[in-house]
Amino acid sequence: MHHILGSARRRNLYLASWGVIGTLGAVAWSAANAGAGIAVALAVVVPPCLVLAFVCLSARYVCRAAPLEAASLGRTLAMHAGAGMVAATVWAAAWAGWTGVLAGRPGLGDAVRLTPAQLAAVATAGVLLFWLSSLLHYLLAAFEQSRRAEARELGLEVLAREAELKALRAQIDPHFLFNGLQSISALTAADPAGARRMCLRLADFFRSSVRLGGEDEIRLEDEMAMVRAYLDIENVRYGPRLESEVVLEPGCGSCRVPPLILQPLVENAVRHGIRPLVDGGVVRVTARCDEAAVRVLVRNPFDPEAAAQAGTGVGLANVERRLAARFGREAVARWRREGGWFEVDLRFPRIEKAGASGEEVDPVGEARGAIWDARAREEARAPGEDARASGEDADAGGGDARAPGEDAGPARTAPRGGSR
Repeated sequence: MHHILGSARRRNLYLASWGVIGTLGAVAWSAANAGAGIAVALAVVVPPCLVLAFVCLSARYVCRAAPLEAASLGRTLAMHAGAGMVAATVWAAAWAGWTGVLAGRPGLGDAVRLTPAQLAAVATAGVLLFWLSSLLHYLLAAFEQSRRAEARELGLEVLAREAELKALRAQIDPHFLFNGLQSISALTAADPAGARRMCLRLADFFRSSVRLGGEDEIRLEDEMAMVRAYLDIENVRYGPRLESEVVLEPGCGSCRVPPLILQPLVENAVRHGIRPLVDGGVVRVTARCDEAAVRVLVRNPFDPEAAAQAGTGVGLANVERRLAARFGREAVARWRREGGWFEVDLRFPRIEKAGASGEEVDPVGEARGAIWDARAREEARAPGEDARASGEDADAGGGDARAPGEDAGPARTAPRGGSR
C-alpha cells in the first residue's frame, strides 16, 4: 500500500495540504475573474485539486523507478517531465470537464468558463504541483530508508549487548565452580562427611542456578534465596566461624535484577573476608528499596594485616559491567573499607516488570558508555597506584594492599587487577 494512504495521520495531513492549495487557488481564481465570488471560486477549484491530489500519489512509483542514488540525472529528469505532462493533462481535462458541468448551471456560465490562457496556466500549475509531489516522495523515501537503517543498527547493538551480557555471565560459573571445588578440597581430608554434604548442596545450588541463570532477569527475592543457599553451603565448611544475615525488606522481592548478580560479591566476602580471620565473622546482605531505586549492601569483616590473596579479578568488575549493561548510567557500584569492615554498595533503578527500562533514552548507548567509562578508568591507573595490579582481587579482607592509614574512600569501580 502507498505509504501515505497506509497511515491515517499522513493521509489526513496530505488531504489537508491539498485543501490549503485548493483554497489559495480559489482566491487567485476569484481575483482573476471579477464576476466570480469566493464561493463560486471554491466550487470551481477545490474538486479538480482533489483529483490532482490522487494523481500526484503516482509520483511515488516514478520516484521508485528513478531513485536519485541509482538513476542518471538525464533519465530522472526525463521520467519526471513525462509524468508531469501526463498529470497536467489529466488535471486540465478534469478542470475543463468540471467547469463545463458548472457552466450549465443557471447564472454560472460566464463566471466559470475557461479561456485558453487560463487552461494553459492550469496545465503549468499541474506540472509544478506534480514535481513538488515528487520531491515530497523522495523526502519520504529517504526518511523511511533512514528509519530502516536505524532499526537495523539498533538490532545489531542489541545483539552485541546480549553477547556481552552472556560473556559476562559466563565468567560467573567458572568463578563459582573454582571456589566451590576449593571448599570441597579443603574438607575431603578433615571432614569427609561434610564434603559429601557440601557436594549434595552444591548440586542443588547448581540446579537452581542453571534454572534462574538462563533468565535475563529474575526477582530480587529469588536472588536473595540463592545467596542464602550459597552461605548455607559454605557454613558446612566453616561451621561456627561463618554467620550470615540476609535481609530483604518487605515490598522489594518483586524487583528485577540480573541473575546471580550478588554471587561474586558473597563468594569473595567469604573467601577474602571470613577465611583469613581466626574467629570468622558475619556476612551481611541487605536489600532495601523505595519507589524509584533498589539498594543492596554486602558487608563482611576483614583482617587489614592479612596478606593479599591472588584472585581472578572477576568480582566487582563483572557486577558493575552487568549492572551498566542492564540499567545504564543509573546503576552505581561503590566499595569502601571502614573500621575493619569491607562494604559493597549497589544501587540501580527499581523495575518490577521483566524487560522494562527505567530510561527514555537509548539504553544500549548508555550502557556501552558506562562500560567504556569503567574500562577507561581502570586502564588509566598507574602501575604503582595499586600494589595488587598484578591480578589480585580487591576482595573483602584487604580489598587492596594500601597502607593502613591511607584513605580508601568510595569508588565506583574496583581497583585494577581484581574486584569483589
